[in-house]
Amino acid sequence: MKHTEAIEVLQEHWGYPAFRGFQEPIVDHILDGKNTIGLLPTGGGKSICYQVPGLVFPGLTIVISPLVALMADQHEGLVRRGIKSYHFKGSYSPRKLDEAFRNLRYGKYKFAFFAPERLHNSLFLEYIKNADISLIAIDEAHCISQWGFDFRPSYLNISVLRDLLPEVPVLALTASATPRVKADLATALQIADAQTFEGPVRRENLHLHLRFTPNKEKQLLRLLDRMEGTGIIYAKTRRTCEMLSALLNENGVHSSYFHAGLSDEGKAKNQTDWIENKVRAMVATTAFGMGIDKGDVNWVIHWDAPDTLEGYYQEVGRGGRSGQTSVAYLLFHQYDIARLQKSMSELPEPEHIEQFYNAFCSHYQIAIGSGEGTSVTFSITELATHLKLPINKVVEYIRLLQQRGLWQFHESANISPQLKLTSSPERWDSLPERDRSLLIAFYRMFPYATENFIRLDIKKVAAHFQLV
Repeated sequence: MKHTEAIEVLQEHWGYPAFRGFQEPIVDHILDGKNTIGLLPTGGGKSICYQVPGLVFPGLTIVISPLVALMADQHEGLVRRGIKSYHFKGSYSPRKLDEAFRNLRYGKYKFAFFAPERLHNSLFLEYIKNADISLIAIDEAHCISQWGFDFRPSYLNISVLRDLLPEVPVLALTASATPRVKADLATALQIADAQTFEGPVRRENLHLHLRFTPNKEKQLLRLLDRMEGTGIIYAKTRRTCEMLSALLNENGVHSSYFHAGLSDEGKAKNQTDWIENKVRAMVATTAFGMGIDKGDVNWVIHWDAPDTLEGYYQEVGRGGRSGQTSVAYLLFHQYDIARLQKSMSELPEPEHIEQFYNAFCSHYQIAIGSGEGTSVTFSITELATHLKLPINKVVEYIRLLQQRGLWQFHESANISPQLKLTSSPERWDSLPERDRSLLIAFYRMFPYATENFIRLDIKKVAAHFQLV
């Protein structure tokens, strides 16, 4: 009965006569109320796997997703189909949160999207606990594992939902997962009983090419000159994205760029222009493209070599989503090879991490394997001195141990403030002169603050501005 209803929902809202590939067994398994892990290739229709059951089930489906752009795209797609969906974004006061959940309860909403960081909010969890929830869907679920290509520590908090809603089925979706990632999904989400449905990794319509070249700029322009349609160019840094977009525009290839440094309005405009084919090329950092429903991507080019095969597979898979032939080129030269070799050589040995962990526990008198709920305040510089280790190694070990769930590390905001400039000087002309001068001074002192958080030495900054 539920299967028939699922087919009717699919036909009514999406116009498809039947499910594709592994969509059908995944949907059926979830409709039976069973925990499920779905591994479908990029473009394989993962969103259908939770959206159709969400409409069949009587209550609300909560969807946890890693990116604002990804959630916005899925949310807006449902709204366009006349399906009531809510997207939690921005900050919420207790009053606003209460209003949101009242709307979800009495407005007959079927879907609610939010990022995993929301689960840090105890009030949010209390509302979740008392909501009428029929399904928990985790999109891009590989983010829960350090062995996936885009580890997101906040995804580890999702397990709290299993404690609050033990009877609600869980659907974890991703495009690819190694055996280690699959094991992490089942453990971290507390769904050891989940059945895994894994579609084929190979997509015959994707043609992959490696291209060694001493001059990437010329090679890129040559490729674009003979390829048709729209596509994505992936680069590692924001600065490279902007540089390449400018290069393409100067050479007659209408392009735009997308990275975390853009304002929300800038991201939305650039993404919409690309989706509507107002620009031919989108130059972007790696997260761009997750879940975006654009079927006519004919090519994907990597300016920089990805760090992992999983990342490469995800990114090239954003081409040919409608089944048409799509080509992918990875451009590289001798410096890329040297960079990757260097990064591999710098990976710490497991025994060194274990030695650090044992030394830390010994220094702070914590019995190894115990200490749950214990809080230790310490200085990284003092710890590094005591253990006779470089500070960067100590930070690396701490973060690796956090990723494996052995402890939770919190940097104190009282120790060292940080600065990040989220806009650039050309946008400061309308500001009052005093504010503009201050920002320009910071920009000159910390030119890389537009890309990353920069630690500030308060005394030096104060002395520079003659504030003390």
